[in-house]
Amino acid sequence: MDHHVALAAGSMWWYVGWIILALYMAITITIGRRLSPGQRVRFEKGWGIFILGSYVVIQFLLVYHDAYTLKNSLPIHLCSFSRILSFILLTLRKKWAFYPLFFWGLMGGLHALLTPESTFGDGTFYLLEYFLGHAGIMVVPVYMLFVHDYKIKKYGWFSAWILLNSLLPLIFLISVWTEGNYMFLRERPLVNNPFIIGEWPWYLIGFETIGLLHFLLFTLLFYNKMEKTHR
Repeated sequence: MDHHVALAAGSMWWYVGWIILALYMAITITIGRRLSPGQRVRFEKGWGIFILGSYVVIQFLLVYHDAYTLKNSLPIHLCSFSRILSFILLTLRKKWAFYPLFFWGLMGGLHALLTPESTFGDGTFYLLEYFLGHAGIMVVPVYMLFVHDYKIKKYGWFSAWILLNSLLPLIFLISVWTEGNYMFLRERPLVNNPFIIGEWPWYLIGFETIGLLHFLLFTLLFYNKMEKTHR
């Protein structure tokens, strides 16, 4: 059974997604700045558990409703990786997770909100979890920038792009084996996104180019948070 559902830009759920992002960003950064160091550690550990735990709950619900399939349900979309990185960064406090999360989470979350396509159907709970989950992977790296004063590496954009591309052959093989479409490597998404140009495999070239440009854009937007080189 295919559970992919595209949501129209300007629909009620589309606006709900952006409201969730705005509130999520404002609340977490405000809380993080006001807590003591010890309280902040506990808050972030609980937050990371929530991010990963909500995704695990979805998996159990899919199994319970006999809707879990290898074709659609494996956690190997870009945003699934970003959730795992969020957990590693917040709960396990592994700083290396910040660098791919900053670029992957911002790009994946941004387009998931601009042109939403739920892979778990259009049930209310699934959609709320979809928007909370995708907002979260955008909020976490921004939170680390402004609460913990993390810095972006000068060539972090390129490292994140290379790391992502190193995963694609394996993701493609898994998609072929399961007859799935993880990271949309076998079929173009259902959504009407101007960055998706042409059919397979040509839209993949656009994915690569636009992805790299997004990474550069995020670097420029947060240029004041870049590591400074001292002579």
